[in-house]
Amino acid sequence: MKIQSLWHYPIKSLLGETLSKLDLDERGVVGDRQFAISDDQGKFGSGKNTRRFRRIDNLLSLRAVSKEGVVSIGFPDGCAIDISSEKINHRLTEFLGQPVTVVPERNIPHFDDGSVHLLLSSEVAKLQSLVPGTQIDERRFRPNITLDVPQDVTDDDLIGRILTIDGVQLEVTHKTERCRMVTIAQDDLEFEPDILRPIARDFDVKFGVYAKVVQSGSIAIGQKASVS
Repeated sequence: MKIQSLWHYPIKSLLGETLSKLDLDERGVVGDRQFAISDDQGKFGSGKNTRRFRRIDNLLSLRAVSKEGVVSIGFPDGCAIDISSEKINHRLTEFLGQPVTVVPERNIPHFDDGSVHLLLSSEVAKLQSLVPGTQIDERRFRPNITLDVPQDVTDDDLIGRILTIDGVQLEVTHKTERCRMVTIAQDDLEFEPDILRPIARDFDVKFGVYAKVVQSGSIAIGQKASVS
């Protein structure tokens, strides 16, 4: 197994960025989902409604990137605004059609569930075979790490085991439950409602796995990974 791609999402539920290297600490990927879009009730913008989250449409039309520790949001018109700017909340409120603010993480992590999300190339290929007429792309599933693995490896093979990448160790804890977010259009990917059906039917609504960091460090694309 080896690392195929690495992803980082500075703001929860916005598009993120692919990187050649990620740093991990006990919280998870450093800088990942350190900010969120909050509505006027204090709920965080998401693709679903829960006790903590509120569905806000068009979040995936925005991209969050981090450069030298400075996070900015890119809008569809090509404009990018630093989140520390006095303009950002007004522009987001105008774009999303409701009062919102960018807020940093405080006592409770912004993660939906696990802190590090992994996707297997074998499971992506299997899903694609089940819906050949749709465009399956890892971006729909918002992984932090996509692993290139043999075709017979499944998510079940990793649960409860330790994934070692150089000096970094991740304990794979449980599978990732999916919602409508995987069907939403983003970048050049179209709205694909058919994706969720085989995930429900053949994967029990779970696709990908979560892990927690056991040993901190840095990982890079192309590095080999082993399971114990």
